Amino acid sequence: MTIEEMYQKLLEEARNPDPALYDAYRSAIVSHIDEVLGDMPGEAHAEVLPFNFRERMDYILSRPYQYHSIIQLKALHDEFIKKSASYRIRKSR
Repeated sequence: MTIEEMYQKLLEEARNPDPALYDAYRSAIVSHIDEVLGDMPGEAHAEVLPFNFRERMDYILSRPYQYHSIIQLKALHDEFIKKSASYRIRKSR
C-alpha cells in the first residue's frame, strides 16, 4: 500500500483509525524523509525540512491516532517533497 493509499484509508476511518495502519503510515513518511536526507549533504537538511519540523513531529508523536496528527503528517510530507524537489532543481543549475 502506498503512502497516499494509507492516507485515504485513514481519512475514511478518521473517527476510529486503525493504529497499525497509522503506525505504518507514520513510519513510511519518516523512512522516506530519512532516505532523501541521507542522499543530501548535512547543510541541505535545514533547507529541505519543513518549517517547525521538530515541533510538528513532537505534536504528532504526542497525539497519535488523532485526526489532526494524520493531517499534520500529510502536510509535513507534502511540504518536504516540494522543498526537496526545489532544492534539487536549484542545485542542478
